[in-house]
Amino acid sequence: MRKFAFILVIAISLPILSAPRAYHSRGHAFEVSAGAGYASLGYEVNTIAGQLASKTAGTYSAQAHIGYNWFFSEYAGFAIGVDAQHYGQSATLDGLLHWNGVTDSDGELYEHILELRKWSERHDYWTVEVPVSFVFSIPVRNVVYITTQIGGKYGLPLSANYTGNGSLTHTGYYKPWNLTLSDKPNHGFYTEENFKPKGTLPSKSYWTVFAKAGVAVPLIEHLDLLVQAYFNYALTNIADKGQDEPIGFRNDRAGQEQNHYFMSNYTDLHNTAVITEPFKPWAVGLEIGIRYTIAHRSKSKYPCRCLKNQ
Repeated sequence: MRKFAFILVIAISLPILSAPRAYHSRGHAFEVSAGAGYASLGYEVNTIAGQLASKTAGTYSAQAHIGYNWFFSEYAGFAIGVDAQHYGQSATLDGLLHWNGVTDSDGELYEHILELRKWSERHDYWTVEVPVSFVFSIPVRNVVYITTQIGGKYGLPLSANYTGNGSLTHTGYYKPWNLTLSDKPNHGFYTEENFKPKGTLPSKSYWTVFAKAGVAVPLIEHLDLLVQAYFNYALTNIADKGQDEPIGFRNDRAGQEQNHYFMSNYTDLHNTAVITEPFKPWAVGLEIGIRYTIAHRSKSKYPCRCLKNQ
């Protein structure tokens, strides 16, 4: 889907570069827009040798943009701005996980079993991005402008959070006695019904490429209505991969020995072997806004950035 969207934007942009001469002169433009669409963090889920049933899904996403365009020619220019962007994804798990050779508080070996029942976890990143791009605006039949942008962004996460929901059951199987223990929370065997942990995720700055394509419809002189499709794709990770700990396991050896808990605290999926790919977010959507243009003073036949009269 990501490759198809990127190819589609390029296919739209290439004909625009060879379009006839625009009917407006150089100038400065300011624009404001807001949009919504679909986003993902780009990771995959490991079923751990087929023990888990799993699926992943992206989320609805939102984007806001404030920008400045400098048209150095009659149809092309540079653009810079500030974006607010949301990326998110969720994972759903169902099944049993087994750990052999676990030692309990009495030094006995047993098999620790974790059952996940319709366990879901959602990851959300809210970021601010600085886009820099080439911008093109070509009039078509003196009615609308075809607009396109191609460039890159530097992004910085403002908040990164996870929320979980579902049930977890920990049991222990002692093979020498053919004995299964449950409901022994002091030994790490317990059930968490409707468990809803939440917390923060690691985050770091990242780089993306992006493209936009759409139309600008003149409303009044110098003021256009913008309707554009957008596509963002991260080239670098928004968060480093975790330590591949067992799900729900806190890497606190001293605490485990003192409390005799195998699972002392829930750890988000990002820190486990369940998520195998880095977080490289992408988003597609549609934005609507306005663009106000201040024409460059010149002796051009068409001195303002407006459509040529019929």
